[in-house]
Amino acid sequence: MRNRALKTWPAAAVWILLLAGPPQSPAEESLHRVWAVKDCKIITQSGPAIEKGTVVIRDGLIEAVGPGAAVPADAETIDGSALTVYPGLIDILNQSLLKLPELKFDQTKILTGQYTDEDKGITPGLLAFDIIDLSKAAVEKLHKYGFAAVQALPMRGLLTGQAAVFSVSGTDKNQSLLLKDNALGIGFSPANFMVYPNSLMGVVSFLRQEFSDVSYFIMRRDRWRKDMRGLARPAYVARHDLLADYAAAGKPAVFFCRNQHDIRRALELAPELKLDFFILDQGSESWRVLPELKKAGARVFCPVDFKVPASSLHSQFGKEKKEAAEKELYPKNPARLAEAGIPFAFCSVGTDDPKSFMEGVVKAVENGLPSAQALEAMTITASRFLGLDRALGTVEKGKIANLVLVEGDLLAVEPKVHYLFADGTKFDVLKAKAEAAAKPTVNVSGKWEFDIQGAGLKVTMDLVQEDTGLSGRMSTPFGAFDFTGGTVSGNQIDFETTLQVGGQSIDLYFSALVEGDRMTGSVVQGTEGSAEFTAKRIPG
Repeated sequence: MRNRALKTWPAAAVWILLLAGPPQSPAEESLHRVWAVKDCKIITQSGPAIEKGTVVIRDGLIEAVGPGAAVPADAETIDGSALTVYPGLIDILNQSLLKLPELKFDQTKILTGQYTDEDKGITPGLLAFDIIDLSKAAVEKLHKYGFAAVQALPMRGLLTGQAAVFSVSGTDKNQSLLLKDNALGIGFSPANFMVYPNSLMGVVSFLRQEFSDVSYFIMRRDRWRKDMRGLARPAYVARHDLLADYAAAGKPAVFFCRNQHDIRRALELAPELKLDFFILDQGSESWRVLPELKKAGARVFCPVDFKVPASSLHSQFGKEKKEAAEKELYPKNPARLAEAGIPFAFCSVGTDDPKSFMEGVVKAVENGLPSAQALEAMTITASRFLGLDRALGTVEKGKIANLVLVEGDLLAVEPKVHYLFADGTKFDVLKAKAEAAAKPTVNVSGKWEFDIQGAGLKVTMDLVQEDTGLSGRMSTPFGAFDFTGGTVSGNQIDFETTLQVGGQSIDLYFSALVEGDRMTGSVVQGTEGSAEFTAKRIPG
C-alpha cells in the first residue's frame, strides 16, 4: 500500500478522531417532521426527471412525489423553484469516520513467538459500528457535498473487520444505523514481516486454510445440531462461528485490491472460498482486467484518487511518467468500467474528505464517464450493492427521506447545496456553510511545535495566516514540506500537506482548535487512520 512507509509512525495508524465538540443537539427544524418541497426539479433516478413537482416528507419517509403531489396542511413548505432534488449520495466505502484502535507491538514476542491474532492482522471481530465517530464536524462536511449515507469498514490487516452502514442524520450511531456487521474486509497485505502470514504467498495460503477450516466447522456444528445423540460435541471456535456468516455465499466480503494482480487473485479466490464478493479497486486498474471482471460477474468499489500503484510500470519509469499516467490514463478507469457494463459504485477510500472525493468524481466525468452514470454510482447502484435499494437510492414514495436540494448541478467540485434531508431530518447546509466561513478570531502566524500523541513524534510548523487563508512549511524527520490552501475560521484551522517518503506520496489532513498559544486537534493519514495532536507556539 502506498502509505506503508509510515508504519513506524503508529499514532498515524489510529482511525480518524475528528474535532472535539459538544454533542449535536437537534436543530429547531429537525423537530418538525412534515415537509413539502414545492415547484422543484426532481431527479428521481427511478425514471425521467420531473421538471416541476413536489416532494412530501413525513416522519422520515417520502410520502409523495410528483407534479400533482398535494401539500399537506401540516407541512412546512420549502420553495424549490430554484432548486433540484436528488437522492442523497451514498459513499459505498468510507474510512475517514473510523477511529481504529492503536497498534502496539510487544518486541519481546519476537523471542517467544507468542503472537496474537491482532499481531497477524486477523481481526474479523473488529466492528465498524464500535469504532465509528459521527462527530458534528464530520457530519456537516458530508452534508456540504450531498452525502446522506455511508458504509464504513476497517481496512487494516488480512481479515480486517466488519462493516456498518449509517444514514448521516446525526451523531447518535444507534439512531443513524441502517445495517450492522453486513460485510467482511479481506486484505492481501501481510500485517507484520515477523509474523506469519508474512508474505503474499502466506496470505493466500492462510485464507484458503481459514475458509476450509470454517467449512469443516460448519459441517460438524450443523451435524451435531441435527442429531446430538451419539455424537461428540464439536469445540466452539469464535472466529469460525463469525466467518460462517460469510461462507457459502452468505454475507458479502470486500477484497482490498492494490493493483491488477490483487484483482486477479481475488477473482480466483472468491469462488474457491465460496464467497459473495466485491472488489475494492484501490489501484484504479480494473481497466486492465475487464474481461476477467466481466466473466466473473464482479461488482467494483471504485476510488477516485487515481494514484498509480507501485507495481505499475508507470511508477517504475520515473516521476514524470507516473504523473502523466495519473493525469491522463488512470482517471479513465470508471469510464472503461461503464463501457464494459461492469457495475461499480464510487467510494472515498484514498481521498479522505468529501471535497477530494467530489473532485475525483468530477475528474472521472471529465475523462469520459457520462455524468448520469457517475450519479448512479453514488445513488441507485450503491444502494443495490448494499441491499438497500428498497429504502435508498431514488426519490420514490415510501423510501427513506435522504434527499439533497441543490442549486445547479450536484456533481460539481463545490456543489451549491441548500438543504440536505437525512432520515427526514432537515439540515440547512447553506446556512451552516456561511457560519463556517466566520472571520478568524485567532492569528496563528509564527512557528509551532506539534506533538503527535502516542508516537512520540514532534514536528515544527511555520504558519503564515492572511485573513482566512493559511499556508506554511512542515518540518519532519522525513524532510520539509510546503503547503497552501489552508483555512482559518473563527478559532479553527484546517490544512493539508503531502509528504514524499521513500518515493511515496502520503497525504495528511490537519484540523485543530486554537486557544491562545496552544491548539488541539487531529491529523488524518489517508486510509491508515488518524492521531490526536497538541501544539504550542514557539516564542520569538
